[in-house]
Amino acid sequence: MSEKVSVVCLLSGNEEFIELIHHNFNNFVNRSDLELYIVDDGVKNLMDRFCDIDNCTYIHLNHEEIKDFNQKILDNDKLQNKESILYLNKKHQLSQGFKRDYICGISSGDTIFHMNYDCIYDPKSIERKLRYLKRVGAECIYCDTTLCYDIYQKGLYKSISENKIYESTLFHTRDFWKRKGFQWSDIIGEGRYFHYNNGIDRKMDNYYDTIQILSIENLNQYKPIKITLENMDIEIPEIISNIQIQNHPFIKIIDHLYHDSKINVLGLNSDFLKHMSDVRLNKYQIDEWKQKKLAKQIKSFNCKFNILFFGSKHPAWDLFEQVPFDLVILETQKNYDQMESILSKCSNYTYLFLDGIFIRKDYLE
Repeated sequence: MSEKVSVVCLLSGNEEFIELIHHNFNNFVNRSDLELYIVDDGVKNLMDRFCDIDNCTYIHLNHEEIKDFNQKILDNDKLQNKESILYLNKKHQLSQGFKRDYICGISSGDTIFHMNYDCIYDPKSIERKLRYLKRVGAECIYCDTTLCYDIYQKGLYKSISENKIYESTLFHTRDFWKRKGFQWSDIIGEGRYFHYNNGIDRKMDNYYDTIQILSIENLNQYKPIKITLENMDIEIPEIISNIQIQNHPFIKIIDHLYHDSKINVLGLNSDFLKHMSDVRLNKYQIDEWKQKKLAKQIKSFNCKFNILFFGSKHPAWDLFEQVPFDLVILETQKNYDQMESILSKCSNYTYLFLDGIFIRKDYLE
């Protein structure tokens, strides 16, 4: 490998994965030809955690910078998904599409590799991608499949992307990026519009170069399939055993949206709320209810509820026409299957499905 490759990595805090970022970058072959760029929109500035990596540029975006960038996105007349940016602005975060565009712009390599913070990479993966890119005469290459490793069960799986591309495998030339870039309104799946109809792109089949770490934060997103690998030795680095993720992603969402505010939370047959001990939450729980009396029962608490945790075995039909919530969190896939159309068709209040939860549109605005 004789040309400079920019390895780009997006963070939003995620301190538990910093050791893995170090491991991956330091483990790539021909590392002298690599430069690492990290853009972080998390709460804390983590510069001191990366200062010992050669050829590393770390950029932390603070709340004011995030607010300014989001406003520029909202001012775009062609913005397709305004609500997603309003949601991110409340969380003091930027979209994945914007951050990928931003980090490509500040990097300097002729080719760019997107290294996700929560993946394990084979030491030769960049070398193989660069060789394949040149051999097939492509400007952009990617995989639609990845290996996965469950940090709890210690098992290997496979996942196939619904969008036909995993950003964690994306490798492209700078000129390819310059033509179109990433869509700033894309919260997830930002690779699908980036590569499509933008030049010469090719899918690679060596998905074993990338192993996605699975935890409570992303199991539903990747929908892993159990596999048996024959004649293939997949090594899981020892540092993976140090990664501890116990908090449910819903807790992170609440942290970002409400920060240190005291909020009212209602659980409807909720197992999740029973195990939450956060002192910021005024918790109310209903385990026995009837359809026609449910709204009146909730109103009898005489308070405005910010969040509803819904874990009932039965759908609530007209509740959301009578009682508004900032967020509605459905605890299981069955809850989602039962409630998705009820919430999306609510006429008195408009609910949007973003980041795995239902959010009342008025709350965003």
